[in-house]
Amino acid sequence: MKKFLKLLLCLSIFLSPNAISASCSSSSECQTLLCPTNCDVVACNNCCISECNSCSSQDCNACCITPVTTFLHLRSQGANTARELVGWQWQINQPFMCENYGSIYLAYEYQRSFKGSHLANGLFGGNTLSFSGSLAPNRTSLELLADNFGLSQNFRGVVNFCPRIENHIFDFGYYLGLDCWLQGAYIRVHAPVVYTRWNLRASEVDTTPSITPFPACYMGSATGTAVTPAVNIQQALSGSFLFGDLATPLCAGKVDFCRRNKSGLADIDLLFGYNFCNTDCYHFGMFAMLVLPTGPRVNTATLFSPQLGNNRHFELGVGFSLHAVLCGTESHNLALFFEGNLTHMFKNTQCRTFDLCNAGAFSRYMLLKGFDTTNGAVYNGQLINASCFTTQNVRVKLNVKGDASVKLAYRYCGLGIDIGYNIYGHSHETLHLRDENCCTNANFYAIKGTSNVCCFQQQIADVLVTGGTTIPTVEPAGAIATPQTLNPDPAVCTTFPAVGSAFTSSVVPNNGSQPNATAFAAAPIAGTAGTCTVCLNAPVTTPTPVATLIADGAILDSTPPTRFVTTGDLNLRSGAAPAVLTHKAFGFINYTWYDSCGVNPNIGVGASVEVDGGPRRGISCRKVGLSQWGILVKGGFSF
Repeated sequence: MKKFLKLLLCLSIFLSPNAISASCSSSSECQTLLCPTNCDVVACNNCCISECNSCSSQDCNACCITPVTTFLHLRSQGANTARELVGWQWQINQPFMCENYGSIYLAYEYQRSFKGSHLANGLFGGNTLSFSGSLAPNRTSLELLADNFGLSQNFRGVVNFCPRIENHIFDFGYYLGLDCWLQGAYIRVHAPVVYTRWNLRASEVDTTPSITPFPACYMGSATGTAVTPAVNIQQALSGSFLFGDLATPLCAGKVDFCRRNKSGLADIDLLFGYNFCNTDCYHFGMFAMLVLPTGPRVNTATLFSPQLGNNRHFELGVGFSLHAVLCGTESHNLALFFEGNLTHMFKNTQCRTFDLCNAGAFSRYMLLKGFDTTNGAVYNGQLINASCFTTQNVRVKLNVKGDASVKLAYRYCGLGIDIGYNIYGHSHETLHLRDENCCTNANFYAIKGTSNVCCFQQQIADVLVTGGTTIPTVEPAGAIATPQTLNPDPAVCTTFPAVGSAFTSSVVPNNGSQPNATAFAAAPIAGTAGTCTVCLNAPVTTPTPVATLIADGAILDSTPPTRFVTTGDLNLRSGAAPAVLTHKAFGFINYTWYDSCGVNPNIGVGASVEVDGGPRRGISCRKVGLSQWGILVKGGFSF
């Protein structure tokens, strides 16, 4: 017995992809999680974002652990050795059979997640996202720049999240003992049909709602007129709101304020096993396991989109099955059962959305300016959301997935009672970019930040002030005002209009970008006057010295970008799901009507509670697994 218990302990440790750590204290489903001990930011929800919202390493994917991920790979509804093991254990793996025999079960399980803060923490870095416009007073580094989402520059608001997942699982299991052909051999088939509902349960609080239009040339260059912003965060994140030069809405990562559902066959498990030893008191066997993916492909268009099965991965692995009767008589007994498997998830092709390496968390929601590089880099009048560029085709694989259950089963005549423990885990995803982009063409893009898309180009003139001293001055459109006198100075500008002629003003594309901007703050580049003109955010109405305009920030940088966004800027870790580890306690009670024909119909009910047990490596309490409870009804018969 000691050797048997040691074997179980070794298997449990082997199946665990992460070390078990203490869980965060939480008294409610969406209470804020504990912050890392080295975080001194008061706003606990986003402390991890403030620690790590940009990468300092030149190697993007060797930089700090990403504070948020664009995708969560959660436990497949079909991966549940606990549900498979209970109820029918005495009808399968039967000893001393001289003919083929079988057993069938049908089960219904309802599952609902709790601890939604763990899911929100993985997706958003906390339970809330804060937004504020570039002109909102007292902006902080923890507030997303609302301008990128089409929200007013004066807007301030918050969205709260408490994600929930519900599963209705109709499970079918089939066991066929092949003793007539090979004593101890068997096959098993397992196929769950699932109806799943996923809901971010988002609620918006606008502390400073504002629909003040964007200034002319800030978002739209078609007419140089003001652009109407979104009325609230829900409209901005819906993926259908267009503004200014933005002709294409969010390509990925849309935030749905309503629940979404999906139904279908999750996957099909095929097991080919052999029991090396099998008696009435114990058995030990191994099996090869093949998982055929039948669920739909990953949908990146919507964040937290419902998932069925294992995201279209073929799986191949091995498993172990054993039991030992601890004590008993002819009418009752107490036995220990174990079943577990390890599989490898093979590569498949998926679309994933990434953040930009140096722009940090949520940079997939930033605005990019498009450029025509035929005759230099000139803004082409098109804005896109960065998700349209950062959503790429990738090859995805998971090296190992493990699922194991151990239980005590008491049987008294036809009555059975099971109490057990299940451990589940998988390693983190490994991604490799493919050549093709999921959304965009081969245009050139640079980060917009708070740069304008167009500007008011006006001429510079040297104006005689006193004593023959001249200073570079911007003249308004129209004739030069008297008594000012033009003093052409080739050192400042080689071409001047004739004295007394009209100065021109025109709306032209602003070719500037802000490569150091993040989703939380813009990083403007100081504007400099051109040889003969300046690029202004608004036309001057009186003669104004260039130095004054530069000091006031009225002169915009219009220098074409020297470097465009490329796939090398993608932070691949931001789109890869982290490792997951969960622990489950389960119980089941059933009754079997034994008959002389060997049909032995049985039915039972059970319940389970599963908790997330694996923090993300390197960050305290960064749990992203699925905590859920479930109720089960399972029945079957033998033949």
